[in-house]
Amino acid sequence: MTMFYLRADIRRPLRLVRAGVFTADRPWSHRARTIDDIEVIVGLRGTTYLRQDEERHAVGEGDVLVLLPGRVHEGYAESPAGTAFYWMHFTCDGTFEVLDAREAEEDLRLAGNNPYFEGLRDQVLIPGFFRAESVDRLGILCRQLMHIHESGYYSELGAEYALTSLLIELTQQATVRFGHVQRVPRENMSRILEWIRAHITRALSLRDVAHEFNYSREYLARYFKKNMGMCMQEYINKLKLAKAREMLCQSDRPVREIAAALGFHDDKYFLKLFKRYHDITPSEFRQAYHRTHMNNN
Repeated sequence: MTMFYLRADIRRPLRLVRAGVFTADRPWSHRARTIDDIEVIVGLRGTTYLRQDEERHAVGEGDVLVLLPGRVHEGYAESPAGTAFYWMHFTCDGTFEVLDAREAEEDLRLAGNNPYFEGLRDQVLIPGFFRAESVDRLGILCRQLMHIHESGYYSELGAEYALTSLLIELTQQATVRFGHVQRVPRENMSRILEWIRAHITRALSLRDVAHEFNYSREYLARYFKKNMGMCMQEYINKLKLAKAREMLCQSDRPVREIAAALGFHDDKYFLKLFKRYHDITPSEFRQAYHRTHMNNN
């Protein structure tokens, strides 16, 4: 079995079946099993030697392993006493699928490069086996999940949202890990993104950026779309609207004035753009989010 990625729909929380911490009290090897749900294992201490079909994995501290339904997994070597790992079984109300590395890593790369990329907005996407970037943060979420699961919360949604949050964190760490290897070259895209950010109050276009960096518009359009997962104008619009939301919440400036401050010569176009992305007008947004506690000491 080659490297795979698990993609799952999280528009509804993942359903926790059971979870716990395994600690070997003597030298131990995992017996052969086939499960009908999904299991995620997070290494805590020592090394657990697990084979899924023909693929072997040594799961150490901070390693994450996904075990799929319908596939045989078993130990292939003995682990010493004291070896420990978190484990959690779950199902998905929505769809889930197993992807090959090429398709999955493209989405992880785009998500790592572009905070406005929406391809993973309502999904988790985790490698079948990888080393977590932040073991401490992952450990906190695992312990939180175990506590909620064993505490008899009034609603099972507590554990389900904790589980879903943990898998979102795994996806986030996967984007960071993947970005360390295939991040957009800093001398190219990073300078372009920083220039756009610094000039976001201007009326920006692809032509302006291409002129600044001495690229043809055709080349820059292709390069940007490939590395950011959206066209440049959409990225500029989202950056401007993020700044607009901030100004609407933190000032009493008229909407027309905010539009002008962000480089919109036509405030009607600004209104149309805001409504298209947020389904409400700027004034409705301001009214909905006007309550803020302020203090000065």
